[in-house]
Amino acid sequence: MFSRDLLVTRKRRPYITPVYIHPEETGLAEKIIALYEKGKPKGTIDEETVLLETHSTFKVVRGLSELLRRRTAFEAEYSIDPQAVRSFLYEHGFVTTEEERNNLLVMTSHEFGVPVEDIESSFWADRDEYQKVCRAPDISASDLVREYNLSLTQTLLFDALSLEFTTTGNYQEILRSIKYMGLMYEIKTENDTMKIQVTGPVSLFKKTKKYGTSLAKIIPTIMKAPSWDIRAQIETEVAGEPRIYIFELSSSKKEFFPEVDEHTEHFDSAVEEDFVKRFSSLRKDWEIKREPIILKAGPSAMIPDFSLERRGEKCYIEIVGFWTPEYLKKKTEKVTSLKEEILLCVNKELQCTRKDFKTKNVDIIFYDKQVPMRPILDRIRKIESEQTKKEKEKLQNIHIELNGDVVSLQDIAEAHNVGIEAVQEILKKSEQGVVLKGTFVKNSVLEEVKIALEGLEDMRLSSVKEVLEGYGLNETVLKRLGFEVQWNTLDMEHATVKKVDT
Repeated sequence: MFSRDLLVTRKRRPYITPVYIHPEETGLAEKIIALYEKGKPKGTIDEETVLLETHSTFKVVRGLSELLRRRTAFEAEYSIDPQAVRSFLYEHGFVTTEEERNNLLVMTSHEFGVPVEDIESSFWADRDEYQKVCRAPDISASDLVREYNLSLTQTLLFDALSLEFTTTGNYQEILRSIKYMGLMYEIKTENDTMKIQVTGPVSLFKKTKKYGTSLAKIIPTIMKAPSWDIRAQIETEVAGEPRIYIFELSSSKKEFFPEVDEHTEHFDSAVEEDFVKRFSSLRKDWEIKREPIILKAGPSAMIPDFSLERRGEKCYIEIVGFWTPEYLKKKTEKVTSLKEEILLCVNKELQCTRKDFKTKNVDIIFYDKQVPMRPILDRIRKIESEQTKKEKEKLQNIHIELNGDVVSLQDIAEAHNVGIEAVQEILKKSEQGVVLKGTFVKNSVLEEVKIALEGLEDMRLSSVKEVLEGYGLNETVLKRLGFEVQWNTLDMEHATVKKVDT
């Protein structure tokens, strides 16, 4: 972030926007990077930087140079102590001619036992402007531009009344940063969307630089999320009068900013990691998400450890594996304040019982070394049953198009955004055909296949399968048609298909 005097913005009521540089527009950045050569004095770099400034770009040039300066290491280079040289020369008074100057330098070189050139180069060598680049900045021009854009954004927020944002992840780290920075925040719900509103420094009774800096520091953390939206109210002066503008930014502009490490999945304990592995192997049709959402819990917020999700239905899970009396008290207060239902998996070693969670929306599962799967699976089966019931009611009120003689139930389910179970239940009652292992087969096709099999001379299973495949079917339809497979050996060529007497 910069000082306010380097902030470049564009105002168009009611919006204010930093004047970002596109990462592909690297011409100016490349010129500035080229100034920071190893061995070049700081003062020389400053002089050459000024030459790049114009009336319209001087803030940009200074901002880019400031970012490079932070990445550059300088050191003073001298063979003898500059202060000792200056003291010796000053003790011998001033000189009035070139000859007197040269004589004094020669005398000083004899005194210190070094060449005259070293005396001259060491005289001011410890001053800031004479320090030289010992490690040049290692950054590309496009990355420098991205850092510049981020610093502009952070600097603008020094004058924020409030900052409101939503993200699709990284909640835990963001809230942790907000609390660590000592920022005041509020959880808001609008149209089923959870938003976090952080109080800006301008809203405080006493505007402080420290608070504004802390607010700016959470921006990179927000940008770690897969997607994000930021909206802030900015107070700025126009013609000496305070005005309030709106600043908006979203992840659609992500390319303008530095790449940050994506939020990697981490586990607070081996119990959580074990839970994820076992559930994922058992129910692949359910998606398990780590720290999926911020839930409003009274005046505070809670981020459940996991959500189990399938076609819009969710089951939140919180694993409580360690405790202090204060931690457990806060946890129970949060859980009992939730509107959403949650499964609470509690370590048996904790000193709490079901009575500690006096609310209808919480199911308690006690565990020893690992979270038991049976109550979790029972819970989602209940959700599945309720979901299938709703989806069946939905399908009963619409006409299902059966395009083709053999139709995939999965295709129908995807077309109507329902589960295959609901489709199967509805089509089982259809008089047009039958449900056979993931497909709906029309009666006309079944009759045609039956006639074809009855007239087939070669009843080996391999020959029968060729007939069935021609209709898009497999051997599971045989029983429905009144046939069965007789296995004489494990070899398919020796298996035959015979009609069952009924």
